[in-house]
Amino acid sequence: MSASPRPLLRCVLAAGLAVGLTGCATLSEAPVPPTTLDEVLTTATAEMVASQPRLAEYDPLIATTLVDIDDLGRSSTLGRLATEIAAAALTEAGLRVREVRLRGSLYVEEGTGELMLSRLAPRIGVDQGARSLLVGTYAVGEESLYLTLRVVRVGDANAMAATTIRLPLTNDLRAMLNGWSP
Repeated sequence: MSASPRPLLRCVLAAGLAVGLTGCATLSEAPVPPTTLDEVLTTATAEMVASQPRLAEYDPLIATTLVDIDDLGRSSTLGRLATEIAAAALTEAGLRVREVRLRGSLYVEEGTGELMLSRLAPRIGVDQGARSLLVGTYAVGEESLYLTLRVVRVGDANAMAATTIRLPLTNDLRAMLNGWSP
């Protein structure tokens, strides 16, 4: 009597199906990396705070406008929006973020924002009652946008935490760069 190939075929098919389903389950459970400006900034800022738990010792903090790395006196919609997103993430992480635009004593140039990458940063921070500043830059490449964020102590200008971000340069990001063209 010869053995029927059907039971063997069923075992092979069942094993293949089990392996295939396991592979699908693994793929669907893999975390999706953040891809938008708000997702990436929120994640990077939260990770920066988590990696430096002592940051809360140096609040309140003033979040300053991210500036163009090639012209520290210039920003854009992108720089201002990135600052707002990072400030919200810092607040969500438990840090006290001082809203300086409500005080009226800080000069804010229309269309630029609160630019702090200058010699005035420590004095303005002290005048506003801040113990640290969020500062940063952005740079535009051919295909990528690069952002850097640092939390800097007002007293000695030492960086206490930092993060860098690289995003694909999409049309949405280009539109926020105020007339940027390649």
